[in-house]
Amino acid sequence: MVRRTFVNKLVAAAMPLAVAVTVAGVAAAEPVQVAQAPAPVVLLVAEPVVAPVAAGIPLEVIATNPDAVNHDPLANGAAGGALAGAAGSGVLAGVACLPAFIVGAIPCAISGALSGALWGAVIGLLVGALAPEMVPQVLP
Repeated sequence: MVRRTFVNKLVAAAMPLAVAVTVAGVAAAEPVQVAQAPAPVVLLVAEPVVAPVAAGIPLEVIATNPDAVNHDPLANGAAGGALAGAAGSGVLAGVACLPAFIVGAIPCAISGALSGALWGAVIGLLVGALAPEMVPQVLP
């Protein structure tokens, strides 16, 4: 037996999608005449070409600067992600709550900033752990 509240929640969750499809319309490609492709040309190679492994871009060791104020990529990634997430989510949540009531936009912005900071910190930690060269150091 399906409870009525579940159906109401399902309808409320599907409403934004229905409105977006109604306003924007359903995307459809225009019919295009298909052109025949020419037959591929196959060339036989007598011997495979082998390039030495050492040729190419020289690899460099990525090192941190020990004189930096904070050279830990995990901490810098978490701090940067938290700042970016808080700013972006706070602004978006505040703007999203403006049509309903202007006074309520401030609590919406605060809760959005807290949520964005949490998710941004988690994503920044993951980036700092998996790709530490992507996170800048805090230099003096």
